[in-house]
Amino acid sequence: MNIFKILSLVASFNGMKSAKCAIGVLTALTVSTAPISSQPHKVIGVAANDVLNMRADIDYSQSVSDSKVVGTIPHDADDVAVTGISIDVNGAKWREVLYEGKKGWVNARFLKPTSLYLETPEALICGGTEPFWDLTINEGGGQYSTPEIEDPMQLAYQKFTQGAGRTDLWGHYLGSVDGTVNVAAIVRYTEACFDGMSDFTYDFEVLLLELGERRAPVYGCCRIQY
Repeated sequence: MNIFKILSLVASFNGMKSAKCAIGVLTALTVSTAPISSQPHKVIGVAANDVLNMRADIDYSQSVSDSKVVGTIPHDADDVAVTGISIDVNGAKWREVLYEGKKGWVNARFLKPTSLYLETPEALICGGTEPFWDLTINEGGGQYSTPEIEDPMQLAYQKFTQGAGRTDLWGHYLGSVDGTVNVAAIVRYTEACFDGMSDFTYDFEVLLLELGERRAPVYGCCRIQY
């Protein structure tokens, strides 16, 4: 449910006389519901008789022209999904996107968020190095893996909370089915997270807390899972 749908619900309640009351209901709905979908983008700066090309494997190419075109996006598309990964190619920022079931890379200067409101990703794939670890987060729960454990640990989703006073900060709380392990994944939108092993830049950084009795907090990056 996006912010506009929530506001519509708020407006429909009888007896709401003030903005303060509406904000209270909005806050309660935002905290209690599952994370909403990631922010859609629209195409800008493309001529009406042209399309935006989606290219493959741009991170392995010597130049953009070497990358195969795997799809096209109309000049007026407004439902382009970004995955939260970008890379610099010869001074230009390129974003990995998903459009009509196809993934590819497009020049970021042709994309713009459809709203100034930053929406919360519905599902994330996070990871870190030294120590190496991976965590998936979605409405159904999560899965944690590390070389220290033989099999990936299945986690149940417990709670989602918006950061206090911030629209770019979220807390995802998960726990093992037997209740022995609880995880707090504090995610923040920065567009500046580096994994230390590639040239990619990730939109989201994450601090993973409370995994085991004596385990220290670990830091990593996240991308959106589709």
